[in-house]
Amino acid sequence: MCVGLAALDAIVHLEGPDGSRNLRFGDFHRLPEDRPQHDNNMRPGELITAVELPVSDFTENYTYLKVRDRLSYAFALVSVAAALRIDAGAIVEARLALGGVAHKPWRSRSVEEWLRGKVPDESTFAECAESILRGARGRGQNNFKIDLARRTIIRALRQAAAGMPQDQADKVVR
Repeated sequence: MCVGLAALDAIVHLEGPDGSRNLRFGDFHRLPEDRPQHDNNMRPGELITAVELPVSDFTENYTYLKVRDRLSYAFALVSVAAALRIDAGAIVEARLALGGVAHKPWRSRSVEEWLRGKVPDESTFAECAESILRGARGRGQNNFKIDLARRTIIRALRQAAAGMPQDQADKVVR
């Protein structure tokens, strides 16, 4: 769910000893840095009271794709939430978030911006995946995840563009 909430720019409402505050979902999770025991930016004593989804028009072209070792496993090797607004054969707005590739849902707002005005086709999606993964480094045993993420991004964008959010016809990620 975190990957989808990140793609849709959710807002996390918190209540704590110092009162109420809101965090953008992209700021809720954190990278390990100097405090690897903390995976979010909640303050001591805070509770999540609501998660708000801003109004958006991604009702036709969206998908969530989760790739796992086995269907019985809950944890994703890679997941992608993709949402597109397409008008007159061009992408007007794009949202793309990845899971299973970092300590938090991963987005590249610059790549989302780059997608604006592009034709939603295979070459655009391949270039998008390359841009997002540029500089990605594996850690030995997980090197395979970079290519898996590339193929999953392309497939998720293809499904979203086709208006097929739950395409279950082909379980193989090419």
